[in-house]
Amino acid sequence: MNVTKGFLDSQASLQLPRQAPPVGRALRILLGLALMVYVTPVYFRVPTPLAARTLLLMLGLIGLYSLIHIVVSRRIVGSRPCLGAVVAMGLLVALYVAGAPGSLILGHGEGQLAAVTFLGISLVVAGVRAVPGCELMAIPGAFFGKDTDLACLIFSPLDRLERKLRSKPGV
Repeated sequence: MNVTKGFLDSQASLQLPRQAPPVGRALRILLGLALMVYVTPVYFRVPTPLAARTLLLMLGLIGLYSLIHIVVSRRIVGSRPCLGAVVAMGLLVALYVAGAPGSLILGHGEGQLAAVTFLGISLVVAGVRAVPGCELMAIPGAFFGKDTDLACLIFSPLDRLERKLRSKPGV
């Protein structure tokens, strides 16, 4: 009986956790809310066409991340969660850089505004849903009802540390 229990425990530890731990959830929500508080006044100062372009860019991001969600969940690409997380974060960084004021592509700042807003909303959704992986995939995960197995470059190591500290006896 102990052999079976030990085997099941080792199998459970190999699987990805299905929920983010409490401190990781709180950090996601707080950072997301801080970004939203920071960016919301900008929408009241920019012209309406710029705000509309920003919202369209955010819809485009949701579409791109939904496509990534489908590709990852159907295992069309190799199962390298860290590489997928770098690609997911790279899209947001590319939009932010392309949207800098004065740039050739989105030179009025709508790319930066869309990237920061999308990140803030994604962090809040990830924290509320207790998504253990990439927060950028939280919105598509909510749409599809299934989270992706992509790691988060910042929060996954913090979540692992929190789980390790909570698993120690006497903590």
